[in-house]
Amino acid sequence: MNDLLINYLSTVNPPIILAAVMICFLCFWTLFKNRGTISDFFNNLYQRKQSRQKLLTTIQENQAAIKTIMENRVHDREQSFAIQKELTDTQKELAQSLFTISEKIDAMQAHTDKRFQESEQRNNKRIRAELKDKISRSYRYYHSVGKINDMELEALEDLIEEYEAADGQNSFVHSVVQKEMYAWEKVDKI
Repeated sequence: MNDLLINYLSTVNPPIILAAVMICFLCFWTLFKNRGTISDFFNNLYQRKQSRQKLLTTIQENQAAIKTIMENRVHDREQSFAIQKELTDTQKELAQSLFTISEKIDAMQAHTDKRFQESEQRNNKRIRAELKDKISRSYRYYHSVGKINDMELEALEDLIEEYEAADGQNSFVHSVVQKEMYAWEKVDKI
């Protein structure tokens, strides 16, 4: 191999060798001088490749997420229909419960009204009896005396008016007492 190299160097022109060495030196010197730019160029190529890979990965992840969302949307729609049906059924049950409660309240109100009317009738009957008794006592007293003053006459008229307001319809009060009380002698004091 040494012979071959010596044979090659003897046939080559020295200025060509010198020019080749100079060109090699110039290339190395340019590469050394611009090593930062060259390094930036290769780093830029590497970063572009990394960015492209990240972008592709992100696109694939987004496509997978979109596919999952679409699959879930179908499930969500079915779930929404189930919830709507459940809500409708619950509303029907609630309406039925409200109707039942309303019927019970109406029945309780009717029962209360009936009891109130019965109580009112008993109270009116008792009040009428008390008023009739007061009218009768006053009548007996003033009938026996045959005299009445204006204040007592007004009190007796008020008793009769209350008696009538309580649905009192006694013929004795109307036919006898009312006719006679205006016939009694009017006095200032009894």
